Amino acid sequence: MYTESELKKHLNSGHYKNVYLCFGEEKMLVKRSVELIEKKISGGDLNEFNYHVFDNDSDIAEISICADMIPFMSEWNIIRISDMDIDKLRKDDFDALMKILKALPESTVVIISMPTLEVTSKTAKSQLKKLITFADKNGACIELTHRSGLALERDMCKWAKAGGCSMSELTAHKLIQFAGEDLNRLNAEMKKLTAYADGREITPEMIELLVPKTAEASVYDLFGMIVDGNTDKALAAVSVLFYQQVSGVYICTVLSGAYIDAYRARVGADAGKPIDMIGEDFGYKNRTWVLSKLQKQIRRVTTTSLRKSIDELLEVQTRLVTEMVDERTEIERLVCKLVLIAEDRSDD
Repeated sequence: MYTESELKKHLNSGHYKNVYLCFGEEKMLVKRSVELIEKKISGGDLNEFNYHVFDNDSDIAEISICADMIPFMSEWNIIRISDMDIDKLRKDDFDALMKILKALPESTVVIISMPTLEVTSKTAKSQLKKLITFADKNGACIELTHRSGLALERDMCKWAKAGGCSMSELTAHKLIQFAGEDLNRLNAEMKKLTAYADGREITPEMIELLVPKTAEASVYDLFGMIVDGNTDKALAAVSVLFYQQVSGVYICTVLSGAYIDAYRARVGADAGKPIDMIGEDFGYKNRTWVLSKLQKQIRRVTTTSLRKSIDELLEVQTRLVTEMVDERTEIERLVCKLVLIAEDRSDD
């Protein structure tokens, strides 16, 4: 299985494969990898004589015909197959596709990509697994996995540099907190920031000015206001969320997640475990920073208060999904009650 850097190194070598398979969680990276492969192999000259595009509705027989074509005024005959749901192909079609891939002329390159299909090596079924194994052994298989943590922050710094600006990893962390981890959104926000910075360093103040927070980030901010006992700010935040048409169910769900994260951070700390170990125990991987942040926010809140808050959230969440209620009224009442619970200093 090739990594992004290994793929670039391989393509720069000029010794191309006949089969490339690109798929994974990061759709933007899948698209970029395919574009890079096509550009390198074709030299930027993709024309109707030597470049053929197929999709999930294409006839395997047509792919077979194109695969045997001799390139016209070019070294390579390139075929791209996009979003073909391999596991849903009829067995005879899948067998025919594999037969084509195993007998490709030296001048034909087939690029199979999944720019929108939600498939990974873990979710792949029998036929896709066979294709992955074949591509990994006989061609180049590239799975673009989800980016997070330090790796994502470093990517943001590279993107800033590519846009003629600079940005520290700390500032990149703030951008991710505001915009989330989706690369498509981060790419759009980075273009906005580099245009505004115009060759200067991108600062946290620029992010606060230009980047709207995701609904999830806003709800986590709401959590901070609640545990700080700031009722007015919390209710104002709720008002903004409803203005942005964020549902009460979503607010309650994400808020529940924040309280559960906080509770895990608390009980882990009470057990004498460092934050990294707590994150590892609960499978947070590169999201351990969330636990660290929440651990600081809940210093003034008792463990009993956290448990009572989770119980209250569960009760309201159940009511929201099972009864006809006014969501805004329910959330506002919930926030006021959570503030009162946070203020309770009694503990078991």
